[in-house]
Amino acid sequence: MHIRRIQYARVPKIRMLNHRFRPEASHLIVTLDVEGYEPPTTNDFPAMYRALADLFPTLSRHSCCEEWENTPLFLQSIDGVSIKSVGEAADVAHLVEHVMVDLQCAISGMRLCSGITCGHRSPENRFDIFVECTDPRAGAFAAHLATYLVAMVLSKQRLSHRYRVLVTAARLVLTDPRLAGDLPRLAHRLGRCATLARWTQAAMLAFGLIEGPNHESIGFAHD
Repeated sequence: MHIRRIQYARVPKIRMLNHRFRPEASHLIVTLDVEGYEPPTTNDFPAMYRALADLFPTLSRHSCCEEWENTPLFLQSIDGVSIKSVGEAADVAHLVEHVMVDLQCAISGMRLCSGITCGHRSPENRFDIFVECTDPRAGAFAAHLATYLVAMVLSKQRLSHRYRVLVTAARLVLTDPRLAGDLPRLAHRLGRCATLARWTQAAMLAFGLIEGPNHESIGFAHD
């Protein structure tokens, strides 16, 4: 999968597709290309969902697609899976959307967060994901991490529970940015060893939450 662009903007018209979007909310808009998903022969959507829900149990509490009654989609409900599917590449982008929502609530303190995934006519594997966002940097981090994790389950790789520690570290750093450069304090706050704290620091840099000494980070566009 490949993120082509991330924007931060207010898109009032998107409320026509999801009435749960709040009128005052701004949105993170992620343009995502999905490759390698050919259900049901090569991938198992329920297995992908369960791998992610094992890492992020709050996914099981998501409500999904209740506001799409007027859209020409044939949505499928699967027992034990809170996210509905259509049996196409859109399912992968839809998983990214839900993980983004879950991550933003976990790290930035959003109590409510809604999203929607819209497909391009051409190319058919390109999608725009709209997710409510109050902190552009947290949103960009959530987008990059969600895409990475869904790509991992798409390729049938196991997800390490250390990513839960990364989410905790991200929440701490958003609350106290000085922790990003203070490994002993970060390790102490996490209740983890210095090696794992150092890994979370590298991951926060790689996924764009913090900047390195050369101001390296993954950027996003403002509209």
